[in-house]
Amino acid sequence: MAAVVTEAPPSLWKHQEDAIEFARERPATLYHMGLGTGKSRCAIEVARNAEAKQILILCPLSVVAAWKEQFSRFGPEFEVAVLNKGSVKKKVKEAARVAMKATAELRPFVIVINYESARGEPFSSWAMSLKWDLLVMDESHRIKSPKGITSRWVSRLAKVCPKKLALTGTPMPHSPLDIYAQMRSLDPTILGWSFFKFRLRYAKMGGFGGKQVVGFQNIDILRERMAKITFQADRSVLDLPDAIHEKRVIDLSPKGRKIYEELDRDFCAQVKEGEIVASNALVKLLRLQQVTSGLVTVDSDPPELVQVDRSKQKAVADLLEDLPMDEPVIIFGRFRSDLAAVHAAAESLDRESLELSGGRKELEAWQAGDAPILAVQIQAGGVGIDLTRAAYCVYLSTGFSLGDYEQSVARCHRPGQDRTVFYYHILVKDSVDDRVYKALRARKNVVESVLADIYTEKEDVF
Repeated sequence: MAAVVTEAPPSLWKHQEDAIEFARERPATLYHMGLGTGKSRCAIEVARNAEAKQILILCPLSVVAAWKEQFSRFGPEFEVAVLNKGSVKKKVKEAARVAMKATAELRPFVIVINYESARGEPFSSWAMSLKWDLLVMDESHRIKSPKGITSRWVSRLAKVCPKKLALTGTPMPHSPLDIYAQMRSLDPTILGWSFFKFRLRYAKMGGFGGKQVVGFQNIDILRERMAKITFQADRSVLDLPDAIHEKRVIDLSPKGRKIYEELDRDFCAQVKEGEIVASNALVKLLRLQQVTSGLVTVDSDPPELVQVDRSKQKAVADLLEDLPMDEPVIIFGRFRSDLAAVHAAAESLDRESLELSGGRKELEAWQAGDAPILAVQIQAGGVGIDLTRAAYCVYLSTGFSLGDYEQSVARCHRPGQDRTVFYYHILVKDSVDDRVYKALRARKNVVESVLADIYTEKEDVF
């Protein structure tokens, strides 16, 4: 019988070697490492160096399956249970089976499960009953809410784990206060057990009743305390091909423009199906962005979605027509209408399209080459997936989350990509689209930046 030849994994990059060494003697480590820098491999090496026998990995649901591939490639000696299907009861049953099998075979085992399922019963009690050698919190910014049920459960579990590792490319996606709960799970001595005291020290309070955060202070001290257990590496350590961003500016149809301007001016607009109403500034931003995407919520009885424009659908069809039939393309959108527009545009060109969203999980089929076009809901397609099959990405809308946007950008432009990546941003002229795009590209808080622009314009008018 011929010997089975296993391909050796690629050598560690220098920054990965440094990261692994940084975590070697520390009971708790935060890997603040950019997208594509190899955090998962570092975690596997940390588990190996620590001779961990029982490992629990908590992560978002969309990332669970990715860990199976990582261990197959970099840690084949580990028995891995990937728990991304079925009820919590079924998940704990499978976890117990794998743990028992690995223990009998004297093999280390890894349980990978999403945060929400992990805190649910009966998995929660089962997890608390085991003596984990290593707890990995992947995309740890998901537990940033100090009062969140999941965040508090993770901190209780972490107390009994001798070695902890948190992985994230965006530890503070919205403000410095986001780091508190993550540090509480890693090492509460860094920032303390009281969020109230933490906020008093690092936030400036004001506004109504003095209960609103109006700024931050002592950030140098915060950075110094975090540095005790934080290893940082941004995407500059990677040798990647170019990434080129290009705007495609389009006009709304006369009907769409009339609705947009009425809503922008009066917080409401009339359509034959009813009235589009924005109750406050944030809802107004959402409604305006819906209008530019062509499908908007009408305040009728009952409320319904009404098609008011197809400009973006036409624009994406025009763009696709300029590319070869079999060229893989990722098209991101925030709304269901964006995904529907992608499928309609693809159908008009006689091209196959698939979808990755809350309702459809067709990533594997797209990666296998079943269709060239993948419509991706940006919240579903940002974290933990590899889209390097495509060198062309299109954005129909982005939402207001800088973290979601940067995650999505890095899904194509990451190790494994050997072509220049082209990002096309389809923006409606003289609309909220351009304001959102500018804020994201400048890495600003999108909502604050866009609202500031709008109010400045209103002041100029008066």
